[in-house]
Amino acid sequence: MSIYVLRLRDGNCIVASAPNEDHARKRVEPLAASEVVTVRELDTFVAQFVLNDSGELSATLLHKETITDLHQHEYPMLKAAKAHSYADFGASETDSQTEAVRFSSSVRRHAQEWGARDKQIICYAVEQERLRFAH
Repeated sequence: MSIYVLRLRDGNCIVASAPNEDHARKRVEPLAASEVVTVRELDTFVAQFVLNDSGELSATLLHKETITDLHQHEYPMLKAAKAHSYADFGASETDSQTEAVRFSSSVRRHAQEWGARDKQIICYAVEQERLRFAH
């Protein structure tokens, strides 16, 4: 079995294990609220599932190779916007000097300090990613 990422026309993605691309498409049909526009095999995939007190699971991508891969292939405009904003914003004194801050658990605290311009750049990139296959 391989793991596939299926990019939907609305900008979302679904990750599915399947023996091939056709089976991956069939597996996500009942889940996809939008048309599948691209399918590709993932080289790496790591997600953390957290069980909350009410018994629900939520998933979070923390693995930097997985996030990098998704940004590079499924969300290139968002990748560019984040790189631009991060380069302008720089690192805080508490950021790790050996790991990219975008992939650390402290990124949410760091991002709260971004100026309105940086947040607008990211919001615009998200909008563009959602519209990229919307024709």
